Amino acid sequence: MSVETILQRLAQGEKRAFAELVDLYQRPLFGFLGRLGLGQAQAEDIAQDTFLRAWTHLPDYSPERSQFATWLFTIARNLAYNVMQSAPQQCEITGQELPDLASPQAGPAQLLDRAQRQARLQDALRKLPMKERSALALVYVHELALADVARIEGDNLPAIKTRLHRAKQRLRKLLENSDTGAAS
Repeated sequence: MSVETILQRLAQGEKRAFAELVDLYQRPLFGFLGRLGLGQAQAEDIAQDTFLRAWTHLPDYSPERSQFATWLFTIARNLAYNVMQSAPQQCEITGQELPDLASPQAGPAQLLDRAQRQARLQDALRKLPMKERSALALVYVHELALADVARIEGDNLPAIKTRLHRAKQRLRKLLENSDTGAAS
């Protein structure tokens, strides 16, 4: 069922339709929050707050101004920024899950190599400024259009392009430095 249909049902007073929105956006929202550097418990709390605020402010949502996903991710981003500014030491980057240890395709050497690369990537991402991590996650993980990322980030398109370019450069340097440090 489309988001527009669900929103129409909500506008007609069918409150149960909101559960469908939660089902539709819960996983992408958790993934986004995790890639911003939040642990699972923090991501769950912020996701819950995000949906609560979306419910409370649903009458303020305007499809003419942005897509629902953009509006929802903006709420989540703002809540995450607030949490991360108040307790930055508690945040941790989460990435793709490692393959199942029982997987016949991956031997111990491949699992170890992947785990080491994953740890280096997480460490490098952790060193990026929050706005750069957010832009990278929205574009490359959630595959949002740059215009949507600009709306979520509250910036213009050229600023987002510049931020992404700088983030990729910094990430590349951080990973190169971690590779030379790992080889030593």
